[in-house]
Amino acid sequence: MRYVARIFDFDGTLVDTGDLNISAVHAALTEHGLHDIPPAWTRTAPLADLTALRGRLHADLGARLGCTDDDFVRSARAHWLANAHRAVPIPRMVALARAAARSGPVAVASANDGLIVRAGLAAAELSEVIAVVVAREDVIRLKPAPDAFQVAARRLNVPAARCLVYENTDEGVTAARAAGMHVVDVRLPEGAVRSDRDTGDWGSGPVDPQFSEPT
Repeated sequence: MRYVARIFDFDGTLVDTGDLNISAVHAALTEHGLHDIPPAWTRTAPLADLTALRGRLHADLGARLGCTDDDFVRSARAHWLANAHRAVPIPRMVALARAAARSGPVAVASANDGLIVRAGLAAAELSEVIAVVVAREDVIRLKPAPDAFQVAARRLNVPAARCLVYENTDEGVTAARAAGMHVVDVRLPEGAVRSDRDTGDWGSGPVDPQFSEPT
């Protein structure tokens, strides 16, 4: 298969944002009156789904978030952007994205906020190699629905079957396959990471036959 375009997930694939995402949510909870939320609780909370987050707050801690979703997102985003320098680029994947951009267009498809994704890409010095960014505000359904990858392929003007996706979550892998794309699960060892978009069977061989990954 000759791939025309590559689509990368953002959080945990190109950039390690785990601690920063958690601190942004914790700061927003504090700003909106929930001062005693244990940091350990925030680490296991559903950060990307505010409905689920509200449910967990009430079920686990008997707490209610007294603000709108938009207000909460604005607070968390402001904290994240003020601390974007704490985002940690993942060297192997950043190098891979740069190599991919030399042979075709590269997109990012993320469930995170668009301003956050762009700030993180800038911190990783990747802004100039990413042709398209698809963020949570660009889709109706988040991963594991295929929407983000479908939008990315459409904006790249590349058929889904000619796109190769790099992902680090089960939801992302499911979304890419549902979009009709091959997907590399970056959590798996090299040489056994490309999944078949139709059967889901793990294939063997190189991650991408068109170019060698940087070492």
